[in-house]
Amino acid sequence: MHDEAEIRGHRRTYIGALPGQIIQSIRRAEVNDRSSCSTRLTSWSRFPRRSCIGSSETLDPEQNNTFRDNYLDVPFDLSKVLFICTANVLDPVPPPLLDRMELIFLQGYSEEEKVHIASNT
Repeated sequence: MHDEAEIRGHRRTYIGALPGQIIQSIRRAEVNDRSSCSTRLTSWSRFPRRSCIGSSETLDPEQNNTFRDNYLDVPFDLSKVLFICTANVLDPVPPPLLDRMELIFLQGYSEEEKVHIASNT
């Protein structure tokens, strides 16, 4: 995702306007109760600061019960949606996004294991 419009949708005045990726994902899943959306979090870090803060409100359970997609322009309750985001590094992720998350660190391969895997292929 490259900008907030991909999350919140484009306004209908734009040519080729579509609902945002969140609404499209919920539509594809055909359920919005306890469904999940996943994305690479580091892609959100490229947003301008204003867009990032607006997008982080999407993840905040205190604020996302009245999420409004720009294309649909109706309130939509995201409070039951579980957002799962992944990131290889946290440095580029803006603090407003990190504040709204519970971080779980998963151990990856060590350098020694990577070398072993690469030498066996």
